Amino acid sequence: MANISPSLFTRLYISIIFAVVISIMLTQYFVDGLFEQDAINDFVRDTDYIYNELKKQVENDPSINYQNLNSNFPFADEFIISWRPFKPAFLPCIDCEFLGEADGINVYQLESDRLRVIYHFPKINALLFISDKMEPQLFSPENDSDIDEIAGLNVEEIAFYLFTIIVLLVIAGTIYWPVRQLQKQINALVDVNHLFGAGELNVRAQEQLTKPLNELAYSFNVMANSIADTVKENQIFAQAVPHEVRTPLSRIQLAVGLLRKKNTNKQAMQLLENIDTYIDDIDELISQVVSFSKLNSVIDENGADLYQRINFSAFIKSRLNAVKLDELINIQTSLDESLEITTNPIYLRLLIDNLLKNAINHARSQIMVSLCMINDKVKISIEDDGPGIPAQFTETIFFPFARLDKSRSRKTGGLGLGLSIAKAASKRMNSVLSVENNQNGGAKFSCKFH
Repeated sequence: MANISPSLFTRLYISIIFAVVISIMLTQYFVDGLFEQDAINDFVRDTDYIYNELKKQVENDPSINYQNLNSNFPFADEFIISWRPFKPAFLPCIDCEFLGEADGINVYQLESDRLRVIYHFPKINALLFISDKMEPQLFSPENDSDIDEIAGLNVEEIAFYLFTIIVLLVIAGTIYWPVRQLQKQINALVDVNHLFGAGELNVRAQEQLTKPLNELAYSFNVMANSIADTVKENQIFAQAVPHEVRTPLSRIQLAVGLLRKKNTNKQAMQLLENIDTYIDDIDELISQVVSFSKLNSVIDENGADLYQRINFSAFIKSRLNAVKLDELINIQTSLDESLEITTNPIYLRLLIDNLLKNAINHARSQIMVSLCMINDKVKISIEDDGPGIPAQFTETIFFPFARLDKSRSRKTGGLGLGLSIAKAASKRMNSVLSVENNQNGGAKFSCKFH
């Protein structure tokens, strides 16, 4: 199942946006509370002035009727002032709800969003109700929709929303820029890692990066240098040793030839024939070691120049004619004559030859070679009717000199590098080589070309 989890930076961006939005919502909540409390304080401060002025009149004349009190004070025209007689069971405000308090004075909110305070005058046994007036209408009745829209916004709210948008953009820009640069640097390191893993051992990471990525890049370069040096040493060793071994082999062959000319003993001649066979085996092993070493060397950037358009069916037939076959083994083919591929013929030859030799070594009586197109991919399959390969060894079998159970031992022939060479050649051609057991229990090697 494919991993649909978002990337690290996607989650980071989402977390940043979520944190900013939550911070703005909390800020708005507390700011609204402060604005509301400021409005309550201002309202109580203004109404308290009216209360104190009326209280002075009551103290000067305790017998005065509250209806006769003078309420013509500065700012008094901005409020609605009314009186009611005080009753012990009287509810302070029926058509309103408690909003808050300031300086011990309770403030209520009417259904029309107006504020109200209630003051008690015990000397005249009355209650003073002070409410603020509604703002005068600036629009005609037919524009009620415009009134509703604009009345819902005040200067403080507009300023807050503008400030919020500006802060959000500043925070987003401030956070996004360094995070984006960090993402680019990490992506660059990932790309270098992929290139190095693909065989480009000369590629190195840029070390002029932000901490701690610069330390990671430096560590990668140190590791890459060490691996590249080791690979080069192994390649030099793998190619130099076979060359040095061939020199004494040639001398042995020369000595065997001289002994054969001067010796007529049948038993001695048989031993000399065995020596020739051993020399041929060693020479073949050396050739396979050299081929395997070259296939696993650093990627040749000029290798694409050797690619050719090849008729796959004709190429397979030519390799069947070139490979030494066992007369007791029947080879059947099912080839699509129209299929063509563009690849390096050297790699293709190594792939087919080694798969054919492996099938010949393990088949009892029959080998099947098929070529077809499946899901827009060219597929070649070579299968035998031998003992097959256990499921737990389908990967191990491609390792150099890998030996499985006794059924596929050295008695069947082979030097242990054929399948490793075939696997390396398939990688060079960007194809996929796999193995499974067919219906008859034998091994079936399949290679798909992209």
